[in-house]
Amino acid sequence: MSIKRISKLTYLSKEFSDMYQMDPILKQILDIHRAQAEDIIQRTASKRVRDAFVSCWNYFNNGSISASVSGDKIRFDADEIIQTIDKWIKDFEVCKEAEIAKLYRMEDPSYQDRSRVINIQNDIDHHIRYIYQMLKGKITQIDIEFSNAARAYRSPIHQALNDMNRLYSEMNDIKGPFSGFKDVSVYIHGIEDNGDSFLDSAKKAANIGDVLIYENRDGDISYHLVTEEGILGPEVIKSIDDLKNNKEFSKDARLHLIYETEYKNEHRQKTSDDLTDKLIEMGLLNEETKLNMFAHSYGGRRSFQFAMDYPENVSSITTIGTPYDENLLSGLANTFPTIAGFMNKVSDEYSDYLDFNTLNTTTNNQIKFSNAYTDMTSEEMKEDVKNLKSANPEIYSQLDDMEITAVAGRDFYERPSGRLGTSTVKYYDSHDGAVSITSQHAESLGSLIDQRPTYAIEGESITNPAHSNEIESEEFIELIRKVNLSK
Repeated sequence: MSIKRISKLTYLSKEFSDMYQMDPILKQILDIHRAQAEDIIQRTASKRVRDAFVSCWNYFNNGSISASVSGDKIRFDADEIIQTIDKWIKDFEVCKEAEIAKLYRMEDPSYQDRSRVINIQNDIDHHIRYIYQMLKGKITQIDIEFSNAARAYRSPIHQALNDMNRLYSEMNDIKGPFSGFKDVSVYIHGIEDNGDSFLDSAKKAANIGDVLIYENRDGDISYHLVTEEGILGPEVIKSIDDLKNNKEFSKDARLHLIYETEYKNEHRQKTSDDLTDKLIEMGLLNEETKLNMFAHSYGGRRSFQFAMDYPENVSSITTIGTPYDENLLSGLANTFPTIAGFMNKVSDEYSDYLDFNTLNTTTNNQIKFSNAYTDMTSEEMKEDVKNLKSANPEIYSQLDDMEITAVAGRDFYERPSGRLGTSTVKYYDSHDGAVSITSQHAESLGSLIDQRPTYAIEGESITNPAHSNEIESEEFIELIRKVNLSK
């Protein structure tokens, strides 16, 4: 009997027989593949991968996928998974050819013998192969989306270098000068700013024994140590050795890193890449150290970007005055850099980072670049979070578990009232002179934000906006202290 003749025989379809059951030999192979599939799910620790296997396996009506996703880190290798599925298809091809060969060897096969082989052949060719091809397609789609997410949320070359440095340090047991600190606070300033103000606020929020480090963009580093007598600063502590040799120094305390960006108005991804490099160098990017991030204005976007890149290292994010949505003032400065220059704003400053999103780029002197202004002109953070949630729900889940507080500053000013002007009335505005309350509260991010307090901060319009005074707010400093104590 030829294979052609077998293929032309009537297929005993499931639609015509409620009694139809998949052949036991096919079930045995599927059971083996299901066990391997569960191993893949556990190794990848990816919910997307699990969903792909579960949805496809349901079509077999032969057991279900029970593996859970419990790992902390995704180990997703699409090529390896697809190779495994191709091997599964090959397993069934071998099975089909073996059963056909067995039928050939029969001198007088019965109708049941022929029907069995036809059913096996049709199950493999028109059912099992189709489902496995569909599964390969789902894995490929996850790979594409995951790659797109990586491109969107990380600067690939810089990220690869950081990952290599981190791995090299771990393999060779290289310790940074501040390895051993478990509790670390990182402060990130906003647009057109530096870390001076955050240094003052961090000092006020710090407790006895805490260490403060501030490196400005010129490369000058100052070390500070909080003692019962007060804060010892650069005049006493001039180097890491001086700091570590002080009897009050202890890694059981909290380390405060006041981070100043290389460029005032660099794009948030550039900050995330550089901050990663700095934390690796200091020995602070590891599984033991948990970071509390505090940020002002555009620094909130920068800290949020770092948290999306390294969610496993971030314990909390606390922002004030952050434009989570598109920002009108930044759009004007980006569109009219000459006018911005008159206001001492450097909206055309650029670094070596170019966003993959072409809307987040502009051209100056024939040089394409992306910076804080282009970012706030073209993108709302909710779009990034939406894309991240779709491409990598594991990271989104980690963000959802993170304590994220979005504080809004509100302009207020006082005016005399009454006939003789003997009393005053406070007038409040719907923004802080630069960013709306809605945007500062990150209302577009929904339940991702855990708290949305509002602080009244003295200021008026764009001449003396509350936005400029938010870091020094006593309420904000008290919030820093509270978050740090909660660890």
